[in-house]
Amino acid sequence: MIDIFKNWVSAMLCLGIFVTFIQLIIPKTNLKKYIYSLIGIITVINLIAPAVNLLKNEKVEQGVSEVIADISETNNENIIDENEYSKKNEEMVRKTFAENFKKDITYKLEQKGITVNTIDIFLTEQYNVEKIKINIQKIDTAKSSLSDVNNVVKYINEEYDIEYTKIEVVEEGEVL
Repeated sequence: MIDIFKNWVSAMLCLGIFVTFIQLIIPKTNLKKYIYSLIGIITVINLIAPAVNLLKNEKVEQGVSEVIADISETNNENIIDENEYSKKNEEMVRKTFAENFKKDITYKLEQKGITVNTIDIFLTEQYNVEKIKINIQKIDTAKSSLSDVNNVVKYINEEYDIEYTKIEVVEEGEVL
């Protein structure tokens, strides 16, 4: 392919030199326009010749097939990259959602005088709460508006509309 291109460039350079030489030596007569027409036809043929040779060559189909295969392979790689990106994006959204949910619960419980040690949230594919486990410090009834674990569970149920069966609150030191 490179040889064909080199030959074509050399032919064009030779043609350019030939046309320049012809322009210098032809007389200013009526034949001048016919000579320029002939030079134009030769130039067009020289421009089209490599394309005609490529089309005559049987390797064109193979070359086109290789290009199409490369394009298909690149598209498949892009689809795989998009799927991986989509999965990572979904994981990041899920993680961010869970972290923000934990922060919100912690903040609201601290407003009620409850100190949260840990929160574990288990989510479904649709971001619904499957289970929530909250480990809190021993409730100090003097500081907290919620007097016991049952009131904490009830508060979370009312605040976030999560079923009682999905909420598990454990005081520090308490064993299930």
